[in-house]
Amino acid sequence: MLQRPGVEEAALAGFREADERGDAGAANDLGVLLGRRGDREGELAAYRRADERGDGMGAKNLGNALWQRGDEAGALAAFLRADERGVDSAYGAVRALVKKSKDKEGVLAAFRRADEAGDGDAARTLGMLLEAVGDRDGAMAAYGRADDRGHARGAADRGRLLALSGDEAGALAANVRADARGDGLGAANLGATLSQQGDDEGALAALRRADERGDGHGSALLGILLQQQGDDEGALAAYRRADDRGDAQGANNVGLYLYLQGDVDGALAALRRAEERGFAQAAQNARVILSRRR
Repeated sequence: MLQRPGVEEAALAGFREADERGDAGAANDLGVLLGRRGDREGELAAYRRADERGDGMGAKNLGNALWQRGDEAGALAAFLRADERGVDSAYGAVRALVKKSKDKEGVLAAFRRADEAGDGDAARTLGMLLEAVGDRDGAMAAYGRADDRGHARGAADRGRLLALSGDEAGALAANVRADARGDGLGAANLGATLSQQGDDEGALAALRRADERGDGHGSALLGILLQQQGDDEGALAAYRRADDRGDAQGANNVGLYLYLQGDVDGALAALRRAEERGFAQAAQNARVILSRRR
């Protein structure tokens, strides 16, 4: 993203200064830049500071760094923190880690024991892990136990699986519970449902709650609704927040807006982030922009 040496050095100095002031996002950005420069220890330390300050992407990047070093337990814990903070790509990271884990059964057994002891967090995490290994029925049951114990994200996950199974009424009820408990994803899912039902006012309110709670997916959905209503300034701001929170669609839409504003380099950088996060259309969008640039 930062190509010219002078620009990179200036960015590095700026990130260091902001990090020293306690800025969580700057610590994460510093980690990214140090990683690109090959400073693995500095990268890891910066991600740890970002994570300790509550930054979602910092936790996600810390998880990636720990996984690369062979620390599966530390990586899983970091990915789970990122997921709790609304980083959408963290869920996929959890799934990938468990699928490739050398000790799947050991990981599952630890969370089963905690779930059997009545731990709502453990039940929800067990649901994620069971989904990762393809046991959707087991995951649904685990999410149900988490939800019944008052777990906000467990209710949202239960709602997601209920929607996939065709139980729209059950999904709506679960997302209402998740939203009422303060969950960003639950509010985002509720907003999406209300929008599909034609309740734009209710959808906008729910998506604003999701955005305020730091949910990247909710921020992206808010941007889409604002764009549909003709509020391009508000839409771009929402997409930027989604992008900052690790959302793939948010990054893609930031890229498209920047291209329309004439910032081709910024657009291509945003589309690369979207592609790296798994948004398939981003690569095609970048190719179109590059073809028009020639």
